[in-house]
Amino acid sequence: MARTVARVVLQGAAVGAVAGAVGLYLSGPVVLSPRHRFFDLRVYRGAASWWWQGRPLYEFVLPHTSKGFTYPPFAVVVLLPTGLGMLTTAEAFFTAVSAALVVVITWALLAPVALRHGWSRWFVVALAVPLVVAMEPVRETLGWGQVEVILLALILADVSALQGGRRWAGIGIGLATAIKVTPGLFVFYLLLSGRRRATVVAGGTFLAATALAFALGPRDSVRFWTRALWETGRVGAADRTADQSLMGLLARLADPAPPDRVVWLLLAGAVVVLGLWRGTRAARAGDELTGVTVTGLTACLVSPIAWTHHFVWGVPAVVVLVDVAAGTRSRSWLQAREAAIAAVLVASVFASSLPWYFQGATAHRTGVLPALGENAYLLISAALLALLPVRDVRASARTPAPPRPAGSSPR
Repeated sequence: MARTVARVVLQGAAVGAVAGAVGLYLSGPVVLSPRHRFFDLRVYRGAASWWWQGRPLYEFVLPHTSKGFTYPPFAVVVLLPTGLGMLTTAEAFFTAVSAALVVVITWALLAPVALRHGWSRWFVVALAVPLVVAMEPVRETLGWGQVEVILLALILADVSALQGGRRWAGIGIGLATAIKVTPGLFVFYLLLSGRRRATVVAGGTFLAATALAFALGPRDSVRFWTRALWETGRVGAADRTADQSLMGLLARLADPAPPDRVVWLLLAGAVVVLGLWRGTRAARAGDELTGVTVTGLTACLVSPIAWTHHFVWGVPAVVVLVDVAAGTRSRSWLQAREAAIAAVLVASVFASSLPWYFQGATAHRTGVLPALGENAYLLISAALLALLPVRDVRASARTPAPPRPAGSSPR
């Protein structure tokens, strides 16, 4: 009993220390919430109110800015509640939902890992949540009032459904695609990995959601799918440090000239082929999490614009690496020691906001190392795309956890 109490106290102290350290870190100048002031949420809210009044959705521009709504029409239907009530209420509600989803996602990712290795699930998750929030993609999502955590939750829900053989698997991917288009790559992931039913469910969900949006706003739907979807300049300039896509890299390298579209198409095509090959290979081997993580990173890299908050797929990538580092067998050369080093490196790069220390380095030709720093998220994602290990999860599930020492508590 005394040992149990002592262990719980030590675990609580460890969680408190990590949470306190992360809190101090987030309270400093790296906190982006006060600077961003939920800018994207204000765009969503303004566009929802504008559209509800019967005005053309893609003519909306947030007052005193040049930014308008860039998502498919179905997204404004989903985001319509943000346009109701006071701005403060919308900010509090959106933040509460996103924060709750961060906790749920962390639990969903780490609980199986903890169970596999005989760790306390509450302790591992409580320790991990502050670290997850410290990673820039999650931190930026909360600060901007973005939807990335919601999309991640929808796709990971499908991972759980696929692993459980649920007939509704694919709905999350279909909804995510209807909200933001780029998750559509996951439909091809389902198709190529042999999940025909889930592919049909995902495609049908996307079409149903898109049809609903068309019924509510036919002119807006026609405009988006024929014009607004292709106007990437509506989102922002590709040469900004915040854009960590392949197009962003090429734009910075070519600055002040425009990037070469043919080179981008060739690179993007190669990345899609590699990403889908590795993702479907992981899925067929039974490692669904690695499969969707690789696919998510692929979607970020080949998107014409991929802001830093889009790279939330760094979170499940770290979980996979931690699992391998803890002893889960890997089907690649990456073993426990290498996986542990990689997990620390990936988490550190994303938590440190490394690209911002080298802002403008690529375009100003200030050297190779600064240019590597400015494009750190892109390079880390490309490395994960090629090297993220495929775990032998089925074999690990059949192997019982090692027995506890005599006299130890089951908790």
